[in-house]
Amino acid sequence: MLKGASSEKGDARAAGGVFSVDVDALQNLRRTMKRQQPATELVHTNNTAVLGKFCDVCRRLNLDPLHAQALPCVVLLMSKNKHCVSMARAYAELAGCADALAAVDVERESIVASCDQLLSSMGDWLALFSYLPLRSAEQRARGAVVQELEGNQVLKRMQASLTEAQVTAGGPLAHQQRTPMEVALLALLYLSPRCTPAGKMLERLYTDICEKARDAELRCLRAMTSFKDTMDDEEATTRTMPLVMQCFGVAPEFPRSVAAVLRKRMLEIEVADTQRAGAGRATLRTYAAQAVVQKRSVSGQISWKTWVKSVSFPVNTSSHMQRLLYFFCVQVAPPDAAAYESLYTPELCRRAHAVPVDAIDVSALKMVIDSLRLYSSNMRPLIDFSAKCLQGINQQRRQQLSLVQVLQLYIACYQHESVWKQLWGHVLEPAPVMNHTIASDCAAFRAAHPYEATAVAENLVRSLVDE
Repeated sequence: MLKGASSEKGDARAAGGVFSVDVDALQNLRRTMKRQQPATELVHTNNTAVLGKFCDVCRRLNLDPLHAQALPCVVLLMSKNKHCVSMARAYAELAGCADALAAVDVERESIVASCDQLLSSMGDWLALFSYLPLRSAEQRARGAVVQELEGNQVLKRMQASLTEAQVTAGGPLAHQQRTPMEVALLALLYLSPRCTPAGKMLERLYTDICEKARDAELRCLRAMTSFKDTMDDEEATTRTMPLVMQCFGVAPEFPRSVAAVLRKRMLEIEVADTQRAGAGRATLRTYAAQAVVQKRSVSGQISWKTWVKSVSFPVNTSSHMQRLLYFFCVQVAPPDAAAYESLYTPELCRRAHAVPVDAIDVSALKMVIDSLRLYSSNMRPLIDFSAKCLQGINQQRRQQLSLVQVLQLYIACYQHESVWKQLWGHVLEPAPVMNHTIASDCAAFRAAHPYEATAVAENLVRSLVDE
């Protein structure tokens, strides 16, 4: 009995040794983990709805939302000034990103009106302006813009009007310690967006930069009246705003947040397609149609999984890159391999093209087409396609189609006969349209024009890879 008790005590001491914890070592481990994962590296998507609207505006304007200067360009393109396109192009020249606006689509009034409806509230613009921090005095001094701004009459007049109306900064916080010139720069930015009340925007700026803002509405109205009475020259404002935007930077988390929103949208589209397949009125015809679609979908997914397994992708190849190569392999007219061969090894491309595809996976093609962010204006027959193949869509809907959507419809038109109508309807969701006029016009267009497969591949590679 005593021997058993001593054995139990020995086991207890051994267990105590195993499970003993050094408090100092644990605290050091916690501090190390905190240092290795700073909060600044996390992707914040608190403004998901606003960033989604920003992506929609970029899509309609044919501007890449992931471009480093996309946000300043959108601010200038949606300015109240009637020369907003000239301002954006002047800024692009200063920022060295003229290629970003090479194919911008602002000539159609329907596109401009739809953009105004998307970004029309003060809250949207204030959220976007939070991603435009004002550069420090040292950063602004490095460029040649400071010398031009110091003698700029528009900025001087705005500074004098704000000072006269006592709209000044003041407070203990960092963003409340602004010089009169910095307040004038912020005022010109806040007053610029279309479809927003200028007085209220200036009032929001004043209450933000001043801790004890009194008579905010009256003072801001006085400042605006003084500025408009002494300076109402749109040509001068056109020359000034590109210089003003040079004084603002783009927050590093902005492109990462936009990329996260785009990825989230692709997942939502995939989930919506799955839910839509099971929706509808319970009729025999509906069940029969759903059964056909489900049978094709299952066959396509099995074919897709078999194809991926047969190709034997490296473990570090993302699913997006796998779908992109799959898309190129199932094209009726394959593109030039030089457009995408740099993304894969020659042996991988050879295996991919050697694997037969029994049934095309429509969902994979949808995700590739949805990834298209930008039309880079290298598609010669796209104008003819828009004129000849979209007559079956009503005029209002046709005018609202962006260049990216037109390119997506062009891609859908040239897909295999078994899937092209499904892809066409997917592009036009939530109100897909397919009728005899569209089908016959597309057939006649395909017979008269060869597929620009290589140009399509270049657009897809740029949108999916250059992220």
